[in-house]
This record gives sequence, C-alpha cells and structure tokens, in this order.
Amino acid sequence: MSIRLLSEERAAREVLALLKDCTSVSIAVAWATMGTVTDALLASGKLKRAVIGTKMYITDPDVLTRLRGHRDARVIAPDHPRLFHPKVYIFEMGDVVRAVVGSHNLTRSAFGLPLKTSSPANIEASVLIEGQLSDEGSQLFTQLVGFIDEGWNEGEEIDDDFLFAYERQYEANKQTRKALEAFHRVQRPKPSSKAPSPMDISWADFAKKTRDQDKHDFELRLVLLERAQRIFGEHRTFDAMGHDERRAIAGTFGKVEDQLDGINWAWFGTMFGQGDFKYLVNRTPAGLSAALDHIPPQGHVTEAQYRSFVEEFRAAFKGRAHKGSYPSASRLLAMKRPDQFVAVNSQNRDGLCEALNVAPTTLDLDNFWERIVVPVRLSPWWLTPRPTKRQEARLWDNRAAMLDCIYYEKPSS
Repeated sequence: MSIRLLSEERAAREVLALLKDCTSVSIAVAWATMGTVTDALLASGKLKRAVIGTKMYITDPDVLTRLRGHRDARVIAPDHPRLFHPKVYIFEMGDVVRAVVGSHNLTRSAFGLPLKTSSPANIEASVLIEGQLSDEGSQLFTQLVGFIDEGWNEGEEIDDDFLFAYERQYEANKQTRKALEAFHRVQRPKPSSKAPSPMDISWADFAKKTRDQDKHDFELRLVLLERAQRIFGEHRTFDAMGHDERRAIAGTFGKVEDQLDGINWAWFGTMFGQGDFKYLVNRTPAGLSAALDHIPPQGHVTEAQYRSFVEEFRAAFKGRAHKGSYPSASRLLAMKRPDQFVAVNSQNRDGLCEALNVAPTTLDLDNFWERIVVPVRLSPWWLTPRPTKRQEARLWDNRAAMLDCIYYEKPSS
C-alpha cells in the first residue's frame, strides 16, 4: 500500500486519470458542482455508488438533475440533522483499489480545472491511497466502502419532488451565499467617543436611548417614517408620487412652507439647500426614481443592490453643477427602507462617525456601505428579533433610521 499527497491541479489530473482507468467509482461528498471532473465522472458510466450533501445549498441542482433516477445515487437533504461533510472517492480496478480522501469536494473550485477561470481554485489537500485487496491493509478500503454505504442508507432518492423543492430554495439562497463570501473590515469602536458605538448597544438600550434623548421627538419621527412607508406603498415608483409627496420623501420643503400632512419633514436631514437635488425632485425625478427602484421594498437589501442604486443616483445628476452625495442619497434610502438605512447628514455625521471610528471627512457613497451600513447590521439591537409589543415593534420596523435619535446634534443658532 502506498500513500501520496494530492494538491492544486495535480489532484484533478490524477482523478481524471483514475476515472479513465477504473472499472467503477464510488463517492461520498459534501457538495458537488458542475466542472471538468464532475463532467468526466457523470459521462464515464462507471458510477457505482454516490452520496452527495446539499447543506447550505452549495450543491448545484444541475448535478442532481444529471443523477436523477440513478438507482445508486442518493442525496443528503439540507434539513438532515447532521452536516454531511466527507470527501471520499474509491476507484476499483479489479484487485487494485485507489482511494482519494481529504478536502476535495466534487466542485469546480476544489479541483481547479480549467486552470484559467475567473474564480481562483481552492487550497485543497487530499491523499491518494493505492493498494490491492490482497494487501494487509485492505481492511481500510473495506471500511471506506462501508462508510459510503452508511451515507447512502441515510440519503434519499434524487427524484422530481426533491429536485423541485431544492432548485427553488437553491435560487432563493443565492444572495445569502454571496453575502457570506464578503468580509468587511469593520473598525473597532472608539473607546473615547462621546456616544457609544452602535455595535455596543443592546436592544433594550437602543429602545431607551431613542426615547430619552431630549433633542428630538420620538413619536413624531416614527409618524414621519410610517407616513413615508405608506407613500412608497401607494405608488409604484418615486416619479409616480405627487409633487409634495416627492418633496416630503426627499426632505426639500422650506422652513416656512406648509408641509405634507402637517409633518415636519426636516427630520432625518433637510435637503432644502441642495439646489440640484431639489431640482431633480421637483422637475426631473425619473433618474432618482430609477435609482430607488434597485432597492426592494421589503426583505434583505444586498450590497449589489446598493451599488446599483449609487450608479443610477449619480447618473441622475449628469449635466448638473453639483453631484449627489451621501446626505441626499441616504435620506432617500432611509425613507424607503428605514429598517436598513440611516440618513447621515450634518447633524448626526460627526457623532455617528466618531462612535464607529470612521473619519467623517472621508465618508462618501463608495464607502458608505462598508463604514455605515455593515456596522449597523452587525449591531445587537439591529439583529434582535422583532418585538411583540406594538410600540417596540414600530421602533424595530424603523430601527436603522431611528439611530439618528442617538447621534443627532441640534444645529447651533
């Protein structure tokens, strides 16, 4: 019996050669996706037994579709109580047996072929064990076969009913999987800041602080945000809103003007002095509307959706002397999704940035997601499940925007 290390593309080339030479192959893997090695395995006609895991929806439905109805192929469903996590391949060649055991899943990224792809190959390590059934160590191969058989007995048939359910939940979880790939280098809270970091505030403290600050009116702020939500709910797009409704959402009413529904829409940042932004709101709102269309009215908001919003938002100012920036952009975002975005403006910027250990002068739309949105989403109060009490549930529904209460500084007279 001999043992060799397999890593990088060497593993893929070795497995492809084994597939070509063997009479049968059995596998037990945590995940499988389409790729050079998978294609070769499925096309070989030599598959004796296969068990494939689907936890976390990484396994590609196309692989399972190719195996549908195969009497010796089974799947471990995502709701299986234990994570099915092996990577075992057994190649039989008469009396000769070769087994690959290690970290290589049956995925394109694990085996790294083709070599020139947009996605870099994983760092993997497995061992190739070679021997004969007559060897003293042949019990190892017997145990490996038994391990695959045990997994197969725990699995279920890959039929149309399973595929129907899995394919749809695989698609639904795509954005979640992409989000897990991101790593944001969030700054540690600044110990010396006047106000605590959002990331250090519990839900109980958040609820108390948003109510107790003497610089605002808690109930009036909630009324404003809830009215904004109704406006968005009544109109398909921003440019379909009435003139005063758009001005309310954008915060462009003047101090002496009668404001929509008698609400002080200057809360969360007045944009009356933003001339070009005000012009777009009043005269040509289509560009701002197109930007807001990238933000879903409910559910998770992704970084990609935010980036698309920023691209359209900036495009709306084409030909204007002044370009849109984070105060006006975050105002729109907070009005549409007060559960996801805080409106950052001159009255809360310094306090919030100091608490998050962010240099306020460097904040812009490009880093707003990383420096403001991500830390907010990682905060205990933001992650708390929705409370059952009505008043706290109202606050929770608007919790990101209501962060303004804690960091708001009254303008100097």
